[in-house]
Amino acid sequence: MLLAAGCAGIDPYEVELERGEVALRVGDPEDAADAYRRALAHRRDEPEGLHGLARSYVAQGDGESALGVLARLERADPDYFRERATTDHHFAIYQAAKNRLRRGDSARALELLRRLERLDPEHSGLKALRTQALIAEGGRLQVAGRPEEAEVLFREALGSDAAGVDATLGLAETLIQSGRVNTAISVLSDALLRHPEDHRVKVLLDRALEIRYPDGLPRGDSPGSGSRRP
Repeated sequence: MLLAAGCAGIDPYEVELERGEVALRVGDPEDAADAYRRALAHRRDEPEGLHGLARSYVAQGDGESALGVLARLERADPDYFRERATTDHHFAIYQAAKNRLRRGDSARALELLRRLERLDPEHSGLKALRTQALIAEGGRLQVAGRPEEAEVLFREALGSDAAGVDATLGLAETLIQSGRVNTAISVLSDALLRHPEDHRVKVLLDRALEIRYPDGLPRGDSPGSGSRRP
């Protein structure tokens, strides 16, 4: 078919480009991606083909593949990228971060979201997803035995510069409310070791433990001990 098109004076690149556009319009991003790849086989670095392929990846929910194609587009035609692809670029970053967070890669998700924050600080959904990523990465660091680094991220998630027991209690409340009870227990257990005189820490720790163990603590754990771990 492409040979016949070429003989008739029709540009096969333009034919595949149009097929890709039609497929995207009718909601078939996989066929669109195939068409754009065929178009790019004829003209490797044409910006419309690269942009279309990136858009088809975004439509499939694959932000990371879209970012790879968009990086290629930016190298090939910086002006086109800046003038016509920045919105898709920002959304691809957001989508990739969301997917990373869903898969448990909070470090990479947070890295992508910080990048998006620099490029488009008012991007829809950014603040909420960034808070989720900060809490998730803080939890990962807490479990990894890096509580000081974790606390920095927790405070950033809360938008607070506070320190001391009050800050810890606020962080633990946020963790509990976001469903990260195990991390809250870890944070409060460490706080109880540092501030055994503050009854508020023990009260909140007991509350978190009741949520985590509604049928009672596992044998060997004792309420109020600073050595408890989920």
